[in-house]
Amino acid sequence: MTLKDLTQKKEIILRHELAFANKIGAAVFEKPKVSYWMIFIPILFLYFIYRMQKFRNDSIKFNEEFMSARRSAMDDAISAAETKDMTAAGMAIQGSKLPLPLQKPYISWGKTLSSHYLDLLAVDGDDFESLIRAAYGNRNNYLVTIDRLNTVEKEFYAVLKPLMAQVEGTSDIIATIESQSRRLRHETACRIFN
Repeated sequence: MTLKDLTQKKEIILRHELAFANKIGAAVFEKPKVSYWMIFIPILFLYFIYRMQKFRNDSIKFNEEFMSARRSAMDDAISAAETKDMTAAGMAIQGSKLPLPLQKPYISWGKTLSSHYLDLLAVDGDDFESLIRAAYGNRNNYLVTIDRLNTVEKEFYAVLKPLMAQVEGTSDIIATIESQSRRLRHETACRIFN
């Protein structure tokens, strides 16, 4: 497998992950809507512009944070693929910047994600769907992988929730991220293996 092949697959996978992040972000953040009243009361339109800018900034920040761990897991999977050391997937994921209780579940999640990416990097395909089909062969195999991803993410969020309890709305946001992740992954499996 050439570096060019790995780079192309990396871009395909990360493009899918960014679209995934955008869909989850859309569920987490409420997009402001234009109102009929804005025509008659211009100050409402100014407030709408302010809210729309805040929505965009929040969405960009969410995507950056959401993709940060995924990019690290991908870099780790690329390194494992380049060195042909398939057992090394997830070994470079570090949780040292996190509070001690979060480190173990974060590393577990990172290893699972790296392993999934490594599965996709090891096969041939021109788009995300063909990579999934080639790596997992059927819906049941893919569902096992996404169930494992959902489980390790849930374990991470279970430890995170109490640490973030003082931040208003955190529990609802985490619940939305978890439920949307499960739903979107299941829809992807059904779409790919219809």
